[in-house]
Amino acid sequence: MCWHLSSWKINSTKDPAAEEMNGRPVQYDTVNTFDKGANTVKGQELQGSDKWSSFYKAGRGNLHPDENLIRLVRGKYADIPRSGRMIDIGFGRGSNLVFFAQSGYECYGLEVSQDSIDAAKDLAALWNVNLNLGLLTGTSLPFDDDFFDIILSWSAVYYYGSRSEVQKAINEFHRILKPGGVLLMAVIHPNSFMVRRLSDDLGDGRHRIDRANPHDNRQGIDIFYDPTSSGWRNLLKAFDEIEEGYVEMDLFSPLRRNAWRLLLARKQ
Repeated sequence: MCWHLSSWKINSTKDPAAEEMNGRPVQYDTVNTFDKGANTVKGQELQGSDKWSSFYKAGRGNLHPDENLIRLVRGKYADIPRSGRMIDIGFGRGSNLVFFAQSGYECYGLEVSQDSIDAAKDLAALWNVNLNLGLLTGTSLPFDDDFFDIILSWSAVYYYGSRSEVQKAINEFHRILKPGGVLLMAVIHPNSFMVRRLSDDLGDGRHRIDRANPHDNRQGIDIFYDPTSSGWRNLLKAFDEIEEGYVEMDLFSPLRRNAWRLLLARKQ
Protein backbone atom coordinates (compact mmCIF):
# COMPACT_ATOMS: atom_id res chain seq x y z
CA MET A 1 0.00 0.00 0.00
CA CYS A 2 1.23 3.51 -0.78
CA TRP A 3 0.24 6.87 0.60
CA HIS A 4 0.23 9.45 -2.22
CA LEU A 5 0.65 12.79 -0.50
CA SER A 6 1.33 15.76 -2.75
CA SER A 7 4.67 15.12 -4.51
CA TRP A 8 5.71 12.53 -1.92
CA LYS A 9 5.44 8.83 -2.61
CA ILE A 10 5.83 6.68 0.48
CA ASN A 11 6.67 3.10 -0.27
CA SER A 12 5.15 0.84 2.38
CA THR A 13 5.40 -2.85 3.08
CA LYS A 14 2.71 -4.93 4.67
CA ASP A 15 3.70 -7.28 7.44
CA PRO A 16 3.36 -10.82 6.12
CA ALA A 17 1.73 -11.75 9.41
CA ALA A 18 -1.21 -9.40 8.68
CA GLU A 19 -4.42 -11.35 9.00
CA GLU A 20 -8.14 -11.02 9.40
CA MET A 21 -9.32 -10.95 12.99
CA ASN A 22 -13.04 -11.36 13.69
CA GLY A 23 -13.74 -10.68 10.03
CA ARG A 24 -11.91 -7.34 10.02
CA PRO A 25 -8.53 -6.93 8.32
CA VAL A 26 -5.68 -5.69 10.46
CA GLN A 27 -3.80 -3.07 8.43
CA TYR A 28 -0.04 -2.81 8.82
CA ASP A 29 1.51 0.11 6.92
CA THR A 30 5.20 0.41 7.69
CA VAL A 31 7.04 3.22 5.93
CA ASN A 32 10.50 2.12 4.81
CA THR A 33 11.51 4.59 2.10
CA PHE A 34 10.65 8.21 1.39
CA ASP A 35 11.06 9.30 -2.23
CA LYS A 36 10.87 12.90 -3.36
CA GLY A 37 12.14 13.42 -6.88
CA ALA A 38 15.58 11.87 -7.15
CA ASN A 39 16.32 12.09 -3.44
CA THR A 40 15.91 8.92 -1.41
CA VAL A 41 16.45 8.46 2.32
CA LYS A 42 16.81 4.89 3.51
CA GLY A 43 17.45 3.75 7.05
CA GLN A 44 18.20 7.22 8.41
CA GLU A 45 17.98 7.24 12.22
CA LEU A 46 17.51 10.02 14.73
CA GLN A 47 19.68 10.27 17.84
CA GLY A 48 18.65 7.80 20.52
CA SER A 49 16.89 5.45 18.11
CA ASP A 50 19.16 2.58 19.16
CA LYS A 51 18.17 3.04 22.81
CA TRP A 52 14.47 3.13 21.97
CA SER A 53 14.92 0.07 19.79
CA SER A 54 16.34 -1.99 22.66
CA PHE A 55 13.72 -0.57 25.06
CA TYR A 56 10.76 -1.70 22.97
CA LYS A 57 12.40 -4.93 21.83
CA ALA A 58 12.53 -5.87 25.52
CA GLY A 59 8.74 -5.48 25.72
CA ARG A 60 8.85 -2.31 27.81
CA GLY A 61 6.57 0.71 27.47
CA ASN A 62 2.99 1.50 28.39
CA LEU A 63 0.26 -0.87 27.27
CA HIS A 64 -2.45 1.57 28.32
CA PRO A 65 -3.26 5.11 27.06
CA ASP A 66 -2.43 8.20 29.06
CA GLU A 67 -5.38 8.94 31.35
CA ASN A 68 -5.16 12.66 30.60
CA LEU A 69 -5.71 11.99 26.91
CA ILE A 70 -8.72 9.84 27.81
CA ARG A 71 -10.17 12.84 29.64
CA LEU A 72 -9.45 15.17 26.72
CA VAL A 73 -10.96 12.88 24.11
CA ARG A 74 -13.88 11.40 26.03
CA GLY A 75 -14.60 14.37 28.29
CA LYS A 76 -15.27 18.06 27.80
CA TYR A 77 -12.06 19.50 29.20
CA ALA A 78 -11.02 21.04 25.89
CA ASP A 79 -12.50 21.85 22.49
CA ILE A 80 -10.86 19.35 20.14
CA PRO A 81 -12.06 17.64 16.95
CA ARG A 82 -14.10 14.60 17.94
CA SER A 83 -13.44 12.72 14.72
CA GLY A 84 -11.20 12.82 11.66
CA ARG A 85 -7.58 12.08 10.93
CA MET A 86 -4.91 12.18 13.64
CA ILE A 87 -1.21 11.44 13.92
CA ASP A 88 0.93 10.60 16.94
CA ILE A 89 4.53 11.70 16.34
CA GLY A 90 6.68 9.71 18.73
CA PHE A 91 4.02 7.12 19.63
CA GLY A 92 6.18 4.84 21.78
CA ARG A 93 4.50 1.46 22.00
CA GLY A 94 1.31 2.78 20.39
CA SER A 95 -1.11 2.68 23.31
CA ASN A 96 -2.38 6.23 22.73
CA LEU A 97 -2.82 5.50 19.02
CA VAL A 98 -4.88 2.41 19.81
CA PHE A 99 -7.08 4.52 22.09
CA PHE A 100 -7.66 7.13 19.37
CA ALA A 101 -8.48 4.38 16.88
CA GLN A 102 -10.97 2.90 19.34
CA SER A 103 -12.47 6.39 19.66
CA GLY A 104 -13.20 6.53 15.93
CA TYR A 105 -10.23 8.44 14.50
CA GLU A 106 -8.26 7.49 11.39
CA CYS A 107 -4.83 7.02 12.96
CA TYR A 108 -1.29 7.55 11.74
CA GLY A 109 1.94 7.32 13.70
CA LEU A 110 5.65 7.96 13.24
CA GLU A 111 8.49 6.64 15.41
CA VAL A 112 12.30 6.53 15.27
CA SER A 113 12.64 2.77 15.79
CA GLN A 114 11.37 -0.19 13.77
CA ASP A 115 11.09 -2.13 17.04
CA SER A 116 8.65 0.49 18.31
CA ILE A 117 6.63 0.10 15.12
CA ASP A 118 6.62 -3.67 15.56
CA ALA A 119 5.44 -3.31 19.16
CA ALA A 120 2.59 -1.04 18.02
CA LYS A 121 1.63 -3.57 15.35
CA ASP A 122 1.28 -6.23 18.02
CA LEU A 123 -0.83 -3.94 20.18
CA ALA A 124 -3.05 -3.03 17.21
CA ALA A 125 -3.57 -6.71 16.46
CA LEU A 126 -4.43 -7.40 20.09
CA TRP A 127 -7.15 -4.73 20.03
CA ASN A 128 -8.16 -5.29 16.39
CA VAL A 129 -7.68 -1.71 15.19
CA ASN A 130 -6.13 -0.22 12.06
CA LEU A 131 -3.01 1.93 12.36
CA ASN A 132 -0.88 3.53 9.63
CA LEU A 133 2.68 3.44 10.96
CA GLY A 134 5.92 4.84 9.59
CA LEU A 135 9.54 5.53 10.42
CA LEU A 136 10.40 9.06 11.56
CA THR A 137 13.63 10.22 9.93
CA GLY A 138 13.79 13.94 10.73
CA THR A 139 11.77 17.10 11.17
CA SER A 140 10.32 17.07 7.61
CA LEU A 141 7.04 15.15 7.48
CA PRO A 142 5.74 13.40 4.33
CA PHE A 143 2.19 14.73 4.31
CA ASP A 144 0.20 17.34 2.44
CA ASP A 145 -0.55 20.71 3.96
CA ASP A 146 -3.72 20.77 6.09
CA PHE A 147 -3.86 16.96 6.33
CA PHE A 148 -4.62 16.19 10.00
CA ASP A 149 -7.36 17.21 12.44
CA ILE A 150 -5.26 16.35 15.50
CA ILE A 151 -1.49 16.14 15.89
CA LEU A 152 -0.25 14.50 19.08
CA SER A 153 3.28 14.77 20.44
CA TRP A 154 2.90 13.47 23.98
CA SER A 155 6.16 13.49 25.96
CA ALA A 156 8.00 13.33 22.65
CA VAL A 157 8.80 16.59 20.84
CA TYR A 158 11.73 17.49 23.11
CA TYR A 159 13.63 14.42 21.86
CA TYR A 160 14.46 16.44 18.75
CA GLY A 161 17.23 17.64 21.06
CA SER A 162 17.51 21.41 20.68
CA ARG A 163 15.39 24.54 20.46
CA SER A 164 16.12 25.03 16.75
CA GLU A 165 15.18 21.43 15.86
CA VAL A 166 12.04 21.55 18.00
CA GLN A 167 11.07 24.77 16.24
CA LYS A 168 11.48 23.07 12.85
CA ALA A 169 9.32 20.17 14.03
CA ILE A 170 6.58 22.45 15.36
CA ASN A 171 6.59 24.44 12.12
CA GLU A 172 5.96 21.16 10.29
CA PHE A 173 3.19 20.29 12.73
CA HIS A 174 1.55 23.60 11.87
CA ARG A 175 1.91 22.99 8.13
CA ILE A 176 0.20 19.57 8.10
CA LEU A 177 -2.56 20.57 10.56
CA LYS A 178 -5.95 21.49 9.12
CA PRO A 179 -7.52 24.87 9.90
CA GLY A 180 -9.63 24.23 12.99
CA GLY A 181 -7.32 21.42 14.05
CA VAL A 182 -5.29 21.18 17.25
CA LEU A 183 -1.79 20.22 18.29
CA LEU A 184 -1.62 18.45 21.66
CA MET A 185 1.73 18.28 23.46
CA ALA A 186 2.99 17.22 26.88
CA VAL A 187 6.46 18.49 27.82
CA ILE A 188 8.65 18.29 30.90
CA HIS A 189 7.66 20.69 33.70
CA PRO A 190 10.27 22.00 36.19
CA ASN A 191 8.58 19.98 38.95
CA SER A 192 9.38 16.69 37.21
CA PHE A 193 11.99 14.30 38.54
CA MET A 194 13.44 14.28 35.02
CA VAL A 195 14.92 17.73 35.58
CA ARG A 196 17.26 16.28 38.20
CA ARG A 197 18.63 13.89 35.58
CA LEU A 198 19.57 16.64 33.13
CA SER A 199 22.92 18.30 32.52
CA ASP A 200 23.31 22.05 32.36
CA ASP A 201 22.34 23.74 29.10
CA LEU A 202 24.80 22.61 26.40
CA GLY A 203 23.62 25.33 24.05
CA ASP A 204 20.38 25.97 22.14
CA GLY A 205 18.37 24.48 24.99
CA ARG A 206 20.09 21.10 24.65
CA HIS A 207 20.47 19.07 27.85
CA ARG A 208 21.90 15.58 28.23
CA ILE A 209 20.21 12.94 30.36
CA ASP A 210 23.36 12.21 32.34
CA ARG A 211 21.97 10.28 35.30
CA ALA A 212 20.98 6.64 35.03
CA ASN A 213 17.60 5.36 36.13
CA PRO A 214 16.68 1.69 36.62
CA HIS A 215 13.32 2.22 34.90
CA ASP A 216 14.66 3.24 31.48
CA ASN A 217 17.77 3.42 29.30
CA ARG A 218 17.69 7.11 28.33
CA GLN A 219 21.02 8.04 29.88
CA GLY A 220 23.17 9.77 27.26
CA ILE A 221 20.29 11.05 25.12
CA ASP A 222 20.15 14.80 24.45
CA ILE A 223 16.77 16.47 24.81
CA PHE A 224 15.45 20.01 24.60
CA TYR A 225 14.32 21.49 27.89
CA ASP A 226 12.77 24.88 28.54
CA PRO A 227 11.35 25.39 32.04
CA THR A 228 9.22 28.41 31.05
CA SER A 229 5.74 28.83 29.70
CA SER A 230 6.89 31.79 27.60
CA GLY A 231 9.59 29.70 25.93
CA TRP A 232 7.10 27.09 24.75
CA ARG A 233 4.53 29.69 23.72
CA ASN A 234 7.17 31.36 21.59
CA LEU A 235 7.87 28.05 19.85
CA LEU A 236 4.13 27.83 19.11
CA LYS A 237 3.85 31.40 17.80
CA ALA A 238 2.62 30.26 14.35
CA PHE A 239 -0.60 29.01 15.96
CA ASP A 240 -3.61 31.24 16.53
CA GLU A 241 -4.64 30.10 19.99
CA ILE A 242 -2.69 28.42 22.79
CA GLU A 243 -4.09 26.86 25.96
CA GLU A 244 -1.96 25.51 28.76
CA GLY A 245 -2.50 22.93 31.47
CA TYR A 246 -0.55 21.07 34.13
CA VAL A 247 -0.59 17.56 35.53
CA GLU A 248 1.50 15.88 38.21
CA MET A 249 1.70 12.29 39.38
CA ASP A 250 3.87 10.30 41.75
CA LEU A 251 1.88 7.10 42.49
CA PHE A 252 3.42 6.70 45.97
CA SER A 253 6.91 7.35 44.63
CA PRO A 254 7.78 11.02 45.22
CA LEU A 255 11.33 10.50 43.99
CA ARG A 256 9.84 9.66 40.59
CA ARG A 257 7.26 12.45 40.57
CA ASN A 258 6.30 13.20 36.97
CA ALA A 259 5.06 16.65 36.06
CA TRP A 260 4.06 17.83 32.60
CA ARG A 261 3.18 21.11 30.99
CA LEU A 262 0.25 20.40 28.68
CA LEU A 263 -0.16 22.53 25.57
CA LEU A 264 -3.08 22.79 23.16
CA ALA A 265 -2.34 24.91 20.08
CA ARG A 266 -5.10 25.69 17.57
CA LYS A 267 -4.75 26.63 13.91
CA GLN A 268 -7.53 28.84 12.56
